[in-house]
Amino acid sequence: MLSRRLTERLELIREIQSFLMELGNEIHYMGRPLGQALLSLSKDKPGEMAQFSKEVCAFHHEQDITIEAAWQKSLEMFRDQWPIHAEEWALLLSVGEVLGKTDKAGQNAFILMMRDKFSVQEKKAEEERARKEKLYKSLGALGGLALVLVLI
Repeated sequence: MLSRRLTERLELIREIQSFLMELGNEIHYMGRPLGQALLSLSKDKPGEMAQFSKEVCAFHHEQDITIEAAWQKSLEMFRDQWPIHAEEWALLLSVGEVLGKTDKAGQNAFILMMRDKFSVQEKKAEEERARKEKLYKSLGALGGLALVLVLI
């Protein structure tokens, strides 16, 4: 179970990077405003970030709050569901604080910087998984064997 959680963390970080890339493309190349870009990314796509984007749009439109406030509220919804560490949460919060507050070029540069930061986090997650995955699997197998021996 712990080994699977490490893999889920790595996959989510990669999904976040992909989401940021698509968001940057929507804003910079498609010329869509932030709200419209988020709505576009939430449609007909599987994954955690599509659901997150959908929640941000829903909070923004239904409660008539800023994108930043909707972003933070949506992050709180997903806090218990996502297997990411404090560094990734801090990065996601900072994305919400800056998006929509600058022009297209500024947003694109910020998104590129955040993708680079998540790339660093991805490398850290990959190293952690490589270090701990075998340990967790071995502990699980040995724990199961110990339980069988105790029951016999």
